[in-house]
Amino acid sequence: MSDRPYLVMRMDDIEPFTHPGDTGYHSQHVLGNELTGLHDTLVNRGVVEPHYALGGGNHPDNDEIYIAVEGSCILDLGGHPDTGEGSRPWRIDAGMTVFVPRGTFHRLRNDTDRPFTLLTVWPQPAARGANGIHDLRLDTWGSGVRFRAGHELVADGDSLRVVERGAGWDPALPEGS
Repeated sequence: MSDRPYLVMRMDDIEPFTHPGDTGYHSQHVLGNELTGLHDTLVNRGVVEPHYALGGGNHPDNDEIYIAVEGSCILDLGGHPDTGEGSRPWRIDAGMTVFVPRGTFHRLRNDTDRPFTLLTVWPQPAARGANGIHDLRLDTWGSGVRFRAGHELVADGDSLRVVERGAGWDPALPEGS
């Protein structure tokens, strides 16, 4: 038996955060130490709107993993770490995975008519200054995570779960089901 609680929730239980300067990108911090209290890994779900490009950049101390969930996008990788000059474009489709080593320039450009959805995984803590949207979310909300209205975190013995009581949603099944 683990000394840590397990967590069960829907990603849509988390309120999306949109950076005022990047209105075509919506970020949901779906797993991190704010929810588990113990784990350093950060998992984020991001949506890049159709025909929108992020500014790009690099994380000097953080590796990043992209898991494409839905849609298609261009991902610029490499080149100058700050500007991306000389970077190479890659077509990323749903079902693909990309490892972006720390210090590597990366930029998402959605050149399609559909939103592009991806999971990003940081296998180490997101220290302040490592990611602008994460920092702004912390400054704005006081946390990396905020539940949508009507959703709440429930502790139940060895588990944590997010429920939406008004809609009758609770992922826990009766014991013996």
